[in-house]
Amino acid sequence: MKQFLTFTILLLLSTSISIAQMKVSDKAQLVYNNHSDQFFVLDDSTHYWTQKPGTKLWVKHAYVYAGDIPFIEMMDMTRVLAMNKRTYYFVNASCGNVYELKQDTLKRIDHSFPHRNQYGAPMFAWNNSVFMFGGYGYFQVKNVFSRYVPQAKEWFEVITKSKESPSPRSGPIFLMEKNKFYLIGGVNRSHLDDVYLRDCWMYDCQNKSWERIGEMNELLYKDFAMSSINSNLPGGVVRRNNRLFELNIRENKWTSYENPLVLNMWKITASKNNEYLLYAQSNSNNNKEYLVKVQNFNALKEFKVGEFPIYQKISVLKLFPEEDFLWISLILNFLLFTMLFYIRRMHKLKFLQRAQKKLRRADFTTSEWDLMCLIHRYGEMDLSALNEYFNEEGLSYETLKKRRESFVKSIRIKIAMITRIPMEEILVETKNNSDKRMKIIHWNDDIELEFESEKN
Repeated sequence: MKQFLTFTILLLLSTSISIAQMKVSDKAQLVYNNHSDQFFVLDDSTHYWTQKPGTKLWVKHAYVYAGDIPFIEMMDMTRVLAMNKRTYYFVNASCGNVYELKQDTLKRIDHSFPHRNQYGAPMFAWNNSVFMFGGYGYFQVKNVFSRYVPQAKEWFEVITKSKESPSPRSGPIFLMEKNKFYLIGGVNRSHLDDVYLRDCWMYDCQNKSWERIGEMNELLYKDFAMSSINSNLPGGVVRRNNRLFELNIRENKWTSYENPLVLNMWKITASKNNEYLLYAQSNSNNNKEYLVKVQNFNALKEFKVGEFPIYQKISVLKLFPEEDFLWISLILNFLLFTMLFYIRRMHKLKFLQRAQKKLRRADFTTSEWDLMCLIHRYGEMDLSALNEYFNEEGLSYETLKKRRESFVKSIRIKIAMITRIPMEEILVETKNNSDKRMKIIHWNDDIELEFESEKN
């Protein structure tokens, strides 16, 4: 009986119920535990609070802080994650130290150190492990993918099976949907200037692979300054100025609501299906004191601004880095030039391949046709016999010879183009057996002439 009374007294001392709004400091840790379907708030080293969404009742839980550094320092450097129904991790925001709240004791459980290498990195829990991607540290934005393994009490780099992965970034929008982690936009830095990213990625925790799913909607991209998102934790509702943005990754949809009352909302975390919001509301008289509230999200949807897709298919041109555009342009121009050259070449070949079985009168001049008929009739003849077609009074022998050669060459070219017979086989010239100085021109028996009488 004594033991039962003692247990009852301890239980009453350790837990109590309050419906009053809680005042917390700017170091307060807020999160929604989807395993137990309850909100969690921790602000001091003696107790924490939980509330089932919709009950309006806060339950107070006593615990002991057994950390290795002062409590305020631990709170300042960590972010809280719900690992299961009764276990919470407080993870260093830059990657490193891990503190565990379990069985009413908060203590350090890792063998690591403050990495100071992944500030602004998305942080999420899956399969009893903590994951962090990217972030900023040591004057550089990273795309390192880290995982805390409780069995080893250390951090390890995540080795993925995919060929490509997101580029370096910090402060992105990110969401969890079962075993899939969605990464949307973020900020990189180039030559001391912030570069806002639009690409969207999905990491499959089971298959250990990245997939580029598209690019952020233009309106969402313009509406958000990614550097203003100071939460490392995933959430279906985020605030930007006087607007609340509800993100539904399953339906690829984001909805914007305007309400002036949300201007002083901070550390927003949403329950299942974004039905309730837990947030800290700043006090204009005291910037170090906040009121913790749980409110039905529908009550804050004062004015619906619009509804749009979160991401869309990415343009093919945007798949390549800007510095590659010059090379791509040169390659495309080269391919275009090669294609045009090929088309022109094929056109020329087709033209040359339009062979005729017989030579027609209409394809030649009168002099050319008469000369071909003469050679065709006799089969062969002395080349000098052609001089009468070019001889003029006062014309030198050399000039006469050049004219004759040019005339015969032009006939050869025309016949070759029409019949596809090689030029060296057309009007072949040989030396006269009786006088080696004289040349004889021969008709090719494969070439036929089409006379007008044949048509009739």
